[in-house]
Amino acid sequence: MGLWGMRPDLRRSPWSAGEVQETGNWVIEAWRGVAAWMVVYAHYWAFSGSDWPALRLAHTGVDLFFVLSGFVFAPYLTGTPLQAGPFLVRRFFRIYPAYALALAVYVAMKAASGQELRYLWEHLSFLHVQSREMAFYYNPPFWSLPSEVEFYMALALAAPIMVQISSRWGKSGLALALTVLGLVAVGTRWALGWASDPNTEDITLLALYHLPGVMVEFLMGVGAWTMSRRSLSRGTRVGLFVIGLGLWWTLAAWFGRVGDTGLQESWARGIMGMLAAGCFALMVCASAGNGNWTEKPGSLGMRLALWAGRLSYGVYLFHIAALKAAQWAAPAMGWGPASTRSAAVALTLLTAWLTYTLWENPCRLWGRRLAKSLEVRQPQRTTLP
Repeated sequence: MGLWGMRPDLRRSPWSAGEVQETGNWVIEAWRGVAAWMVVYAHYWAFSGSDWPALRLAHTGVDLFFVLSGFVFAPYLTGTPLQAGPFLVRRFFRIYPAYALALAVYVAMKAASGQELRYLWEHLSFLHVQSREMAFYYNPPFWSLPSEVEFYMALALAAPIMVQISSRWGKSGLALALTVLGLVAVGTRWALGWASDPNTEDITLLALYHLPGVMVEFLMGVGAWTMSRRSLSRGTRVGLFVIGLGLWWTLAAWFGRVGDTGLQESWARGIMGMLAAGCFALMVCASAGNGNWTEKPGSLGMRLALWAGRLSYGVYLFHIAALKAAQWAAPAMGWGPASTRSAAVALTLLTAWLTYTLWENPCRLWGRRLAKSLEVRQPQRTTLP
């Protein structure tokens, strides 16, 4: 479910035993692309009068992003040591430069239309999810980024604790700690969902769309990673994928019938995103595990999947701007709705590619080099003869 009951106008690899690699796992990158384009569909076609009602749940692509983040960084919650400083530096240069560029674009669009430039400091500092108006003022998809950043900060704090638990109580201790954390997160989400009112912007509703409310979705990604490390047969993985997809489609068909109003009056009030995240977790676990599900290196499908992931952040950030630009040009070009959306898709892809090539990836690589220079080298163990 989107922010305040609304549809939100709106990330990798095998891991070695000492660190989490940040290079591309083509399956996870493909899922990133799916998540981004689900959000695009939700804003370009959903509720347009000619859409497929079941696909109106495509806005839960945001929840898929949360699950993928939990999956990627799960090792840090299962005993892998984490140096907080270098980690946060890498995350900053992965998230912030492209975000700052997108914010500048939306600020310029506001200024060009003669609108007041408000809440700029809040957006620059990722403190903009304080009200509906503030969160959506420049670009509604920005609402999810503070939750992502809060997860990174919580991870930096939690990882050393999990290392201590692992060293003292082993795998059973870790499993118990994660189980307790997961139950608390589920209970918190359920309680916040029922207590919040989409028409009243109180602290309960705000908490629902910050880390207290969405933590369960990141933890579902952690659970998916943990399960995917098991030696599951291909048949089991296929079964998990089919179950996840079937459950998501069931939710989608129901949501397509009842809409936001029916959802708020139902048992699923405030928890639709959590339910969708559970479905995504099953599918990600099934497809991104240790089974024989990978293509040969360098294959066309693998390259396309990697690029879908690379461009996903830019697609997510810029697709609303592309749609507005296409709508502005439509009268002069004589475009109808279908042509306008097609032009917006093409502009979104072009903008995402240029941003990734010229700005996002260079900044990310520079941040990784900076983080590497800040790492404290662990003393190597020597074996006595």
